[in-house]
Amino acid sequence: MLLNTDQAPHRRAISLTPLIDVVFILLLFFMLSSTFTQWRQIDVSAPTEANVELETQRVIKLISNDGKFTFQGQTYSAENNGSVERLVAEDKEAVYIIQVEAGLRTQSMIDLLDSFKQAGAVSVTLSGIN
Repeated sequence: MLLNTDQAPHRRAISLTPLIDVVFILLLFFMLSSTFTQWRQIDVSAPTEANVELETQRVIKLISNDGKFTFQGQTYSAENNGSVERLVAEDKEAVYIIQVEAGLRTQSMIDLLDSFKQAGAVSVTLSGIN
């Protein structure tokens, strides 16, 4: 009986450094590609023909992306929550119609719509682009 005196081949140890690098790169990718914003739902219904009296309609015209709007010839800012709240406090049951100037961002329109809803307006609707 012959004994095998040859040494067994050594297994090379697998280096964990490249594996850790790949894991950190994947972690970084997923952290940067995900968003952490809180999505809110806004009720937007399709316009219908309604018999609304002209006295209860208030036309708001959005004129800039930074939230400036006009109402009855006066310019207000949506960033100043007090101005929106004062307008809504005058008549919460009125129909607030938001008209948007051409070329403005959709986000500024949604922000204005949201500020009127938060101020307590019962009915806020969107009109066509002017």
